[in-house]
Amino acid sequence: MIMHRIDEIIDFIKEESGNDKVYPETDIFDDLEMVGDDFHEMIENYSKRFDVKMDNYLWYFHSNDEGIGNIGAIFFTPPFKKVERIPISPNLLLNCANSRQWNVKYPEHNGQVGRSDLAVNRILAIVFICGFLIYYGFKLLNK
Repeated sequence: MIMHRIDEIIDFIKEESGNDKVYPETDIFDDLEMVGDDFHEMIENYSKRFDVKMDNYLWYFHSNDEGIGNIGAIFFTPPFKKVERIPISPNLLLNCANSRQWNVKYPEHNGQVGRSDLAVNRILAIVFICGFLIYYGFKLLNK
């Protein structure tokens, strides 16, 4: 079995984040400001590169959604705001890489049942697109 070293993980994080100030206890989300899609892509690349089984990974304990365009979050709380964030550091990634599975123990919680906030976003997008098509359809018909 291959045993990974902390310098491999740190080099990987430096490569993914573009930041040279990475240490064993660096909080990748807070200290490196690696959030949203960048964070999620890093985790995906990590699991592939170090062959880590991620079946138990719960993203919403570690990161957030990308951007500020989640209008649905006005009405429904996104899952990452319902739990206390658990930092991911190179030391944690090393531990998981050497065990070849995501072994973080999560506290009891209701889990991510659904994304009502994103459903609202989809409905608003559909309403906007339909309104746009109807408006321009009437304009074309009335020419």
